[in-house]
Amino acid sequence: MKTLDKAVKIQVVIGLLAVMVYSLLGHAVGAAYGMFIGLVNLWMLNYTFEKANKRAEEDPKSGILILYMSAVIRFVLLAVLFVLGLSFLDESQALPVVLTFVVMQLAKLFDLKGKRRLTD
Repeated sequence: MKTLDKAVKIQVVIGLLAVMVYSLLGHAVGAAYGMFIGLVNLWMLNYTFEKANKRAEEDPKSGILILYMSAVIRFVLLAVLFVLGLSFLDESQALPVVLTFVVMQLAKLFDLKGKRRLTD
């Protein structure tokens, strides 16, 4: 659970910094929506890791299956969230949405330092 807290803190701080920077440029709504998408992705990832770890104690193959299904579900969910958000926001908000989300995902690299696997 400690690594979850670290990952959440890093991504929230980077997301908030992106929202603050984009608010100076008049694009706070787009950046906030990008941060929302990043947090949904983080929550889904952590939820399925916990579920897969519990299931893997009984049957390792079912734990791996949960992770694969999670990847598919998150991919579809993120696509839907991006399409919905970009269809309701005006064109000038598209870049802040995408960049905030991408920067938040890159922040996950800080959490992976010193790990051999993503699930460590």
